[in-house]
This record gives sequence, C-alpha cells and structure tokens, in this order.
Amino acid sequence: MTNNKPTPIGTLPKILFLIAIILFFGVSTLSRFVVDYKWFGSIGYSQVFVVTFTTKLLLFVIGFLVCISVLFFAWNRFKKIILATTATFTPIWATWEQVPKEYIDVTPETPTKTVIKSIKTHIGIAFLIISLFAGLNLSSKWSTVLLYFNKSPFGSTDPVFGKDIGFYVFSLPFFHAVLNYLLGVFVLVSLLLILAYLSFNWQLVTKRVPLNLRLPLMFVFLLLAVKVYLLRFSILYSTTGIVYGAGYVDVNINQYIPLIISLVFLAAGIAIAVLPLVSSKGLSTKMPIAAVVLIIAISFVGGGAAWFVQEFKVSPNEIVLEEPFIEYNIDLTNKAYGLTNIKEQVYPISYNLTTDDIIDSPTINNVRLWDHQPLLTTFRQRQEIRTYYGFDDVVVDRYHINGELTQVWMSLREMLPGRLQGAADTWINKHLIYTHGIGVVVAPVNDVDNQGLPRMIIKDIPPKIETTDIIITQPRIYYGKQTNYYIITNSNREEFDYPEGDQNKYTTYQGTGGIPLTATNKLFLSLALGEIKLYTSEYITENSKLHLYRNINERVEKVTPYLLFDSVPHAFISDDGRICWMLSGFTTSNRYPYAEPTQFKGKRFNYISDSVKAVIDTYNGTTTYYIIKDDPILKAYAKIYPEIFKPLDAMPEDVKAHLRYSEDLFSIQTRIYATYHMKTPEVFYNKEDLWEIPTEKYEASVVRVQPYNVLFQLNGELSFVTMLPFTPVNRDNMISWMAVKQDLPDYGEITVFKFTKEEQIYGPSQIEARIDQDEDISKDLTLWGQSGSRVIRGNLLVIPFKNSILYIEPLYLAAETGSIPELKRVIVFYNNSVAMERTLEQALNKVLGYKKIAIPAEMSVSEYTGMNELLEQTIQHYEIATDALTNQDLETYGREMKTVDKLLQELKKQIEED
Repeated sequence: MTNNKPTPIGTLPKILFLIAIILFFGVSTLSRFVVDYKWFGSIGYSQVFVVTFTTKLLLFVIGFLVCISVLFFAWNRFKKIILATTATFTPIWATWEQVPKEYIDVTPETPTKTVIKSIKTHIGIAFLIISLFAGLNLSSKWSTVLLYFNKSPFGSTDPVFGKDIGFYVFSLPFFHAVLNYLLGVFVLVSLLLILAYLSFNWQLVTKRVPLNLRLPLMFVFLLLAVKVYLLRFSILYSTTGIVYGAGYVDVNINQYIPLIISLVFLAAGIAIAVLPLVSSKGLSTKMPIAAVVLIIAISFVGGGAAWFVQEFKVSPNEIVLEEPFIEYNIDLTNKAYGLTNIKEQVYPISYNLTTDDIIDSPTINNVRLWDHQPLLTTFRQRQEIRTYYGFDDVVVDRYHINGELTQVWMSLREMLPGRLQGAADTWINKHLIYTHGIGVVVAPVNDVDNQGLPRMIIKDIPPKIETTDIIITQPRIYYGKQTNYYIITNSNREEFDYPEGDQNKYTTYQGTGGIPLTATNKLFLSLALGEIKLYTSEYITENSKLHLYRNINERVEKVTPYLLFDSVPHAFISDDGRICWMLSGFTTSNRYPYAEPTQFKGKRFNYISDSVKAVIDTYNGTTTYYIIKDDPILKAYAKIYPEIFKPLDAMPEDVKAHLRYSEDLFSIQTRIYATYHMKTPEVFYNKEDLWEIPTEKYEASVVRVQPYNVLFQLNGELSFVTMLPFTPVNRDNMISWMAVKQDLPDYGEITVFKFTKEEQIYGPSQIEARIDQDEDISKDLTLWGQSGSRVIRGNLLVIPFKNSILYIEPLYLAAETGSIPELKRVIVFYNNSVAMERTLEQALNKVLGYKKIAIPAEMSVSEYTGMNELLEQTIQHYEIATDALTNQDLETYGREMKTVDKLLQELKKQIEED
C-alpha cells in the first residue's frame, strides 16, 4: 500500500526561510531608518529624529518587557500548580463526546510534564510575538506620553469638574493610554490562563480559582475601576443634549453611573484578592460573573433613570434647566476657536459716495477683477511655455510697487516630469536632468491690457520683471507643491535649466539641500527607495546629492506630523530675491470640554490655534518654523523639540511683510461664529439669530461665497484683510461681515461689522438677481452666450467703502473650448443702481451719477469764415473732448471729436483756397 502522506519539510529549510524573511524586512527597515536619520540631519533637525526615535524605542522596550515578564511569570506559576496537582493531561474537551478523537493532538492519558515540555518552544515564540505587538502598541503612544511630561496649563477650567483644560488635553489621554495597555496585558494573561487551565485540568477553575489566575483577574477589575471612573469625564463631550457637552441629565445622573460601576469593579477586585484568604471555600467563578451582571443592571437602571428625568422633568422645562449648560457651550466653543476677542461694531450706511471718493483710493485701485480660476487658466495657456512646466495654483499677496501697496496674484512655474512622454520618459530625465521649475508669474489683481487679459509684471523664462520694486536673484524651484519625485543633483549630467529658442540652457545645483551620496548613503538609499540605479548609475558621484520629500506639504508633515497644515500654501518673493513658500500650521485637539466639533482635511477636532508659520526656501529646501501664537499645545511641543520653533521676533522683516491669515482657518471660524455669535442662551436655544455664508452665481452655478482679500481703510488705517459677509438663515439680505487683519502688529485681529436691524442691505444672491433683471445686461449676456462664447460670471465682491457698500462682479468671455478668458465687462451695483461697463472706473462713474461737464452751445461751422476763429473753435472743442475722455464720458467725447473733425475739414478747405 502506497503512503500518500506528504514528506515533511526539514528543519534547516524552515530556518533558512525564516532568516531570509527576517533579513528582507530587517534590511529594508534598517535602510529606511538610516535614510530618515540622514534626511533629518540634512535639514538641520536631527533632534526631531533622535527625540522621537528614543521615545518610541524606550516605550517599546518598556511595553515589551512588562508584557513578556507578566506572561512568563504567569506561565511559570501555572506550570508549578499544574505539575503539583495534575499527573495526566485532563482537558475539558475530553468530556465532549461530539469531538472526534482524530482532531485531538494529545490524548488525555498523556503525562502533564510531557505535554508542557512539548509546547515549551511554541509558548516561548507565542509570548515573544505577543510582547512585540504590545511594545509596538505602547510605542505608538509616543506623542501622548511626551505631551503629558511636557504639558502646560491652559489657564482656564471646565465648569463642571473645575479642572484645567490641560487635564483633558494632556493628562486624560495619557492615563487612558497606560490603562489600555495594562488592561490589554492582564486581560490577555487572564484569558491565556483560563485556556491553559481548561486544557490541562479544567476542574481547577470550576471548583476553586487558583492564585495565579486570581492575581491577573484582580488587576483587570482594579484597572477597570480606574478606567470607568475616568469615563465620568466623558460627559463633557456628550452628544445627547441640545448642545455639545454635558447637559442637565449628564451632570445630575449620568456622571454618577460610571462612579457606581467603578466602585463595583473596585469591590470585585478587592474580593478576588481577599476572599480566598478569609474564606475556606475560596473564590468561586460565580463572583466575577455576579459583578458583571450587577454592572449591567446598574447601567440599565441608570439609563432608565436618565431617560425618565429627561422626558418628564427636563423636556417640559428645557430652556430653564439647560440654560447654564448652553452658556458653557457658547463660552468654551468661542474660546476653543479663538473667537473670544472678536471686536464687534456697527457699520453705518449712508450711501453718499461721489466720484471724488474713488479717485486714487487704495481700496478701489486694488479691487480684484481677476478671479482665481480664469487667471489660472490664462497663466497656464500663456506662461507654461513647455509641456513639462505647470502652474498648480494662484495665490494673493501684496507688494509695494511704485510707492503704493498693491495686491497681486502670483503663481510658481514648477517642473512636472510626469508629463514627459515617449523616449523622454526615462529615469535619467525624471531624476537627474529635469530637476526644477523656474520663475514666477505675477499680475496685479485689477490690471487689464487692451486685449482684456491680465497685465503681468513678472513673466516668461528667464523672468522678465517690469518693476524695479521686486527682484528675483534665484528663480529656480526645487521644492514646491508638485515636486513629487526624488531628484539627484551635482551628477555628471548637467541639469536642464530652461529653454531658449531652439536651444536649452543647463545648470548645476549650488544650494545646500540634499543628502550627500557617499558610498554608504547610496547603498542605504538604494535599499530604502527600492531603486538599484542609485547604486549602479555612473552619473552619480560622491559629490552628488539626493533630494527627498520635495513636496512642501509632505515635507512639513514629515518634520511636524502633530501639526495640521492649511490646504493653500502661498509663495512670496523676499527682499533679497529668493522665492519662498509659507504654510500655516495649527495645533488641534478633540478633547476641549463643551466645544462644538468640526472637521477639516478628514480630521475631527474641537480646538484649533493658529500657532505656526513654516517658511520653505524653494531652492535649498530650508524649512523654518516661527511661532505665531504660543498656545499650551505648542508650548509642550516646543519643550519636546526646542530647536525647531523660533519666536516671531526672529522672523525677518521681509517675511513678516508677507504674512497671510489662513483662509482655511478663517472659513472654520466664520462657520462656527455664524452660530456662536449668539451669546444669550435663550436666543441660542431658539436659533433666533442664526447666520450663514451667502451664495452667489459663479458661471452657471450657485456656490457659497469664499473668503477674499481686500485692501482698505479699516478703523482709520490701510489694512490687508480677509473678509466674508453673512446673511440670516433662509434670508438673502446681508446682516454683517467679518474681517481679519493680516499685517503685524494686528495680525489675527478679527472684527465683525454689523448692520442695524432697521436697514435691509442686499446680500450677494439678491444682487445677482438684480443683475439678471436688468434688461440691458440680460440682453448682452444672452447675445454673448448665443454667439459661441462662454460667459463666465466671476466672484461677486462685497466691498464696504466709506459707510457704503459696493458690489463688484467681473465678467469674462471665453470660447466654448480651449480659449483664454478675457475680461469683457465689470458690473457694479450701488444704492439701487447697476451698471455694466468696459472698466471698473466707467461702471463706478455711472452708478455714482457722474455729472457730465458743461458743453457750450454748438456753433455752425459756416459762421466762422476766418482762419483764427476756426482754430480757436477747434481748440475749444478738442479741450472739451479731452476732459470728457479723462472723465470716461465717451458720449460727449465722441460728439466733440466729430465737431473737431468738421472744423478741421473747414480749416483745410480754407487753406487750400488761399
């Protein structure tokens, strides 16, 4: 009879296979570890790597040693008890008749000592693996541990328990991390011991619980007592009431349920430890079961009591009983989102503007006529120049140009190696040659050329600059928003710099960025990146440098993963001509008591602080962090990493001049303030004064108004601000607007300007409707739309100006496909008057009721037969026409120039006759 059983694999192949797996993963992990260390060192932040790694390693060692020590201690005690009480293997499944014998590896008749010896190696490996995971689990809490040991007080307390906010942000997460780890260890030990006793001698646990099982069970119940006690603080994050946070029922009933349950756990833990010492019967398994049943009963009774009080006491008297808790929610939400110091003032409306008010006004001269999307389309079509260049975004900034503070749009021309196609799509091109973008495009927000296109004051390659107020000394962009590939500089191949006609210019990197590619570094980088060409390429020398994490978002998140960064980094040009990025970094927490939670970039939190600005040099990759607001969370991280964060005073003046308040943060704050500006609990409860962000028509869609930047006089001084209007919920009239200053020393100062309740101020959607109702405008829009063009209605800007409100909307035309948008008209609405003209000035003059200049009675040319009279009349009419043109009165200008033409014809006739 043939034996078909497979031949077992020998021990040596198993060992070799295991060694191969360990080497594969071990070498890869070691390589990434070394590369990270080298990278942090190359940017001057070795301390970040050392502190973080040391903390993780220490926690891993502690977690590993505690777990494996407890496991082996419990196992050794178990072996002594089993060997002393059980001669033969007596598993519980031996009593189960339905279990087939062929599925049992060992028989009940096997000596206990033999069984224990046979599983010794397996037990050791299992304990080792379990402890490794326990260590990894604890090491993942490195940030929580570091924050706890470097915590700073918030200086304000919660209104229910009277504890500093830092207790909830720093201490509670640490306590829960430690408790969860210990609970996991002792629950696991208890389960393993129960399984072991059931496997070797099940009668030991059914009659009398052994001592070495009582100890872990005791720790489980005691730890549960502490953990459940701490859960009473979770009522501060309750979502069951009319506001976020503890309500009447939570404070008077729900907070005591965890307290009672923790006492039951405590009593059970003490009983498990003490009862066998004072009772001859020992500890029965019924006692832990009875404790669990009692806890379930308490939970049901407590829940029922809470429901009864809510339904029959709170609901009929909700506003009275919940009033103090609504106040807590309002107060702490405003604190958590930085809204407590908002200035509120009435914005009076007079509508008494004249044309004199708009002459040379910085506000009017900087009204944004170019919107983000049309301008980005224009930049891409006119300035990308080659297919491998690209513009990711355009951002607003301000510069002093010709002695005036001027608001401009700016975009960086980045290299996109992913666009290389065909034979050009090679490893050498992507990583050694096409390494950097070059130059920027800058255009004032309101300048338009005679073709309806933006007037660019910086453009082309190499950069051509049409102003002496901005210089660019280093236009190359190695670090940007789209630089997602690693590159190698200083190789034997020159880098492509920029195209010049039919030829290409080349360059060699002279900056400080990158990891030197020594022989050792090349080896580790090749293994870490999985790219053997790094090691074998003949173009790479010991002078070469490898640049990693060139994407600026990835870069800052690598250095400071605990910060949340805004989604729109903005670039600026420093006084010495270097191009830099600036990103806003926020500290956040979801543990702020009573504060209403929100979400941003997939992260949920209920506390946010505008804490840091990260400045990145586009050439060197130098990353510098400046403290904007020293909140308690950032203070803790600054203690942990003292070399990272610099004070605001250390920020260069030319960098301070380009500070920007994050539009993402402003959007979060306006969204919260739309509800939490109501400070009176009764008004808040009834939502009597609820606001919302208004809508506008953009192209053919209705969208929410986005924050926009304006230069205007705010409280007597010219300020660069971000603003946004509000309307009441379900109503379209505007009720207020919020503005935040972006210039020092008032950076971050928020003011809300309210209109009086007696005034009905048009909101953006109402203005859009008024524009649609204007017959002349509607006719032109329809005509343009039917002529094969796409009419793009730009963002409607609400401009508060000298106790008046101006509404300004640019209008663009573009072909249906592949056309550059042109600024065709500007629509202005003011005090029930709407105008659509070719320029902003013309539209403003029309709605402001510009008075045409006086025109003398036109005289017949035939009355003047003398040449001197004809000359005098020609000059007179020409001067009238010139004045009319200066004042944008095209009707008068045209009429007077016709008269001038007649006079010139008569003058020519007389000259010919003479």
